[in-house]
Amino acid sequence: MPKKVDHEERRRHLAEAVLRIAGRDGLGQAKLRDVAAEAGVSLGTVQHYFASKDEMLRYVVGYLGEAVAQRIMTGMAEPAGGRPAGSFLLSMAVAVLPLDDRRRAERRAGQAFAGLAAGVPELNEDLRRGDRWLRGRIAELIEQGTRDGELRDGLDPAHEAVVLIALIDGLASGLLTGVREPSQALDAVRYHLDRLARPV
Repeated sequence: MPKKVDHEERRRHLAEAVLRIAGRDGLGQAKLRDVAAEAGVSLGTVQHYFASKDEMLRYVVGYLGEAVAQRIMTGMAEPAGGRPAGSFLLSMAVAVLPLDDRRRAERRAGQAFAGLAAGVPELNEDLRRGDRWLRGRIAELIEQGTRDGELRDGLDPAHEAVVLIALIDGLASGLLTGVREPSQALDAVRYHLDRLARPV
C-alpha cells in the first residue's frame, strides 16, 4: 500500500527550507532549485506544490505569520490568577525580537519579504494583514491595562501599538547588525513599558 503523503506537512517542510535559506543567504537565493536542495527533495517535488517562486513566497509569508502568531499567543498565555498587561506586552516583544537563531532567520526573512512586497500586491496584503493582527492584540492589551488601573489613563491604544511595534522593529534591526545587545533591547522594551504604567 503506497505511503500517504501529508501535503500540508510537505508544504511546511519546504517553507522551513525557504526560511533557512533566507536567514542564511538572503531571499534572493531561495530559488525553487535551491529550496529543493535545502529541503532534500527533487525540483519536481517543489514544483508539484508551488508553480512559481512568487506562489511559494506567498505561502511562506502566511506560514511565517502563523508561526510567529502562535509563538506570541503561547508566550502570552494567561496562567491561573492572571497577569498584568505589561507582562503580556513584554512576552510579545520577546516572542518577536531576534534573540536566537530561529528568530534571527525569521526576522531576516520577514525583512526580505517586506522589500519584495512592494512589487507584489498579494504579498503586500498578506504582510498588512499580519501587521493589523499584531496591532490589534497590542491595542487590546493596552485597553485592558488601562481598565485594570495598571497603565496610565489617556493612552491611545491604537497609537501606542504602532509606537511599540516601531520600537521593536528598530531594536530588531540593531540586534541583526550587532549594534544592539539582547540585554539592551530587552531593557529598552521594559523602559518603554514602565513609562506607560500608572504612577504609584
